[in-house]
Amino acid sequence: MTLNPVRRSVADLLARRGLPVVDRDVPPEPPFDPIQWRLDNYRAILAREVPAEFATAQPDHPEVAAWVQARSRGAGSPFLVIGGQVGRGKTWQAWGALRTLVIAAAHANRRCRWRFVTHPRLNDETRPKPDGSHAYALDPYIETDLLVVDDLGAGKQSEWTSDALYRLVDHRWSNHLTTIFTTNLAPSQLAAALDERVVSRLATATITLIAGPDRRRTPGGGH
Repeated sequence: MTLNPVRRSVADLLARRGLPVVDRDVPPEPPFDPIQWRLDNYRAILAREVPAEFATAQPDHPEVAAWVQARSRGAGSPFLVIGGQVGRGKTWQAWGALRTLVIAAAHANRRCRWRFVTHPRLNDETRPKPDGSHAYALDPYIETDLLVVDDLGAGKQSEWTSDALYRLVDHRWSNHLTTIFTTNLAPSQLAAALDERVVSRLATATITLIAGPDRRRTPGGGH
């Protein structure tokens, strides 16, 4: 916007003295919208962090969708277990549920920190290491608002990693923190693979079993 001569001379004088120039003809900025800020922020984080394969994932399984809808209102069980054989779309549903819950939190102007980790990676991070990093590896997963543990029961368990999983599940169960688990194991196999204290807490979850063919082997099926 061009200043008239008088205002220009005043502006030049202020500039020479190192003072700010305020153009009163410039319209004020719109008021800060915290909901839009969260939406923009969370969408940017999701776009950066969600793997490309699951960038458009949606919780399109009816039971998963119902659980997500309830949790977005703070209702229902805080735990969801999605079971089924390899390639049935469990991880797709988990990512879809996570994305939907994060956006729902933004619309409600609620904070939603989230983490997604596979059980084998969690085991690796919590195994004792010479640098002592394992001592703090569990902290981000314990306290996050929303957590997905993919492939529960996969990988080799030790006494240490078994205890770490129990501490994680117990804290989140005790504090009603929203947590999604996926597993390829049947209930009897899962019970044999995990500490009975973990299995007892998982029994309080909403449990969904996904059947059907292996989607990765189905043309156009993907995920």
